[in-house]
Amino acid sequence: MEASDANVPKTTAEKIYEQIDKDLTEAEECLPLRWDSDYTGRLTWGAARSLHARTYMMRNDWDNMYTASTEVIKSGIYNLNTPVDKVFTVEGENCGESIFELQCEATDAMKEDASIGSQFCQVQGVRGAGEWAPGYGDWHMATKLMGEAFEPGDPRRNATLLYFRRSTDEPITPENTNQPYGESPVSTAMGAYFNKKAYTDPTLRRKYSRMGFWVNIRLIRYPDVLLMAAEAANEKGLTGEAAGYLEQVRAHARGTLADVLPKVESASQSVLRDAIRHERRVELALEPDRFYDLVRWGHCQRSAASCRKELPGQECAAASAPDRDRQIERSTGAEPRLLIPGQRKQPAQSMAKGLFHNLLAIKALLLQRAANFLQWHCKGVAVALHNSCSVAAKQLQ
Repeated sequence: MEASDANVPKTTAEKIYEQIDKDLTEAEECLPLRWDSDYTGRLTWGAARSLHARTYMMRNDWDNMYTASTEVIKSGIYNLNTPVDKVFTVEGENCGESIFELQCEATDAMKEDASIGSQFCQVQGVRGAGEWAPGYGDWHMATKLMGEAFEPGDPRRNATLLYFRRSTDEPITPENTNQPYGESPVSTAMGAYFNKKAYTDPTLRRKYSRMGFWVNIRLIRYPDVLLMAAEAANEKGLTGEAAGYLEQVRAHARGTLADVLPKVESASQSVLRDAIRHERRVELALEPDRFYDLVRWGHCQRSAASCRKELPGQECAAASAPDRDRQIERSTGAEPRLLIPGQRKQPAQSMAKGLFHNLLAIKALLLQRAANFLQWHCKGVAVALHNSCSVAAKQLQ
């Protein structure tokens, strides 16, 4: 190996996206619409196409984002038949809205084994003591502002936020008790809520362990695709179509409750833009993409010097942001880790480049995982994915 081999200039974002587009296009051409039940969880055309829509979303490429997301919708493969309070339960695994879901398992012989399971729930579980010491979730907690973001009566609030008490002396009340298991955890964590999307069945905890290694990881869900289609359609001026996709998500959340989550009737592009952004915030709360939404919408363009550490219920205002954007910006739900006092100040361009490279690294990781899934089904494409993602990852270091 020559010394020059270790001094490779960074590939431009444009070139990396060019490779991502090529890889995903090949995957879309190769992958089946569905697998039979013996291969549940394997990557499908819908997963590759939805991931492609996400990459267009990060580029604000509304035309291609619209095409990719609406193709997934029109395929008729996915649905919203599973109630919102069931989606993130064992019962809701691989349900009709699951597009890309990492399969996890635990057995009597392998109760906490990362070779068949995942630490997803462990690292987001309640950080407490005794029976409430299953995890390290105090780093990824929702703020009070996240709780206030849900509209009155929205069933997704109770399906997203895990309530808890600060001490055993605090009485158990309906407000700090979680359904469907009737548990009221105890923790001294500083956040307002834990992540209920990582909440496990106590019966399975007793059978296996407190760590939840058996819980599948939902990577792409159908409501996300509907909201991508809504956002792209709205930015293209197709406000009626955008409102229709938005209403599908709200109707699913509404369920049989006729008096909550009213239909957004406005045909105004700006009103719909705010409504769609709000819906992404509450529908996808405590899932991985909120931060990147804020970046691409321009709501994270604030200097580190203007930020201070956010405590539960307090606000961190961006000095130059308008009131509306500031409200969105500081109410990210699980992003207070960004607000670090004394953080080295960086030019906005440098910060944006760093955030963008982090995004690409995550996309490379997903593509690497896609290559693993593809390996036996389409070896040639898998090798191409593996090689291109390895190169992309090196260039991003």
